[in-house]
Amino acid sequence: MLTSHFSRADWWIAAVVAGTAAAVAFQSLILERKNKWKVVVLPLGAALAIGLDSAARQYEGNTPLMLYTLGMLGLALTRVVFARYIGRQIGRARAGEPVEVPTPGQITIFVVTLMAIMLAIAVTV
Repeated sequence: MLTSHFSRADWWIAAVVAGTAAAVAFQSLILERKNKWKVVVLPLGAALAIGLDSAARQYEGNTPLMLYTLGMLGLALTRVVFARYIGRQIGRARAGEPVEVPTPGQITIFVVTLMAIMLAIAVTV
């Protein structure tokens, strides 16, 4: 696979890059400039959750870093795939209009897309 030669340091670098990519991808969802610091909540919260869960399950080696990288890249790429839809919603919010409530079909498409992206990444890891 593409990452079979990764050392622990390489996985740390990949995790930092993936967390940064997720933070950058989701920063546009925070409309108020004073709240932009909240963009770190997603990557740091995910790191904490995966770290604690991995410790509880006694995962060893690079597994927690791989899981984190998979999750953050999956979310960042899903944000890119739905950029047009999300951009319309952000435009409505900035204009003071109500955002559209996603339909069950749209939510299903989002979840299926996220899972497909994560599966594609997992297969290449």
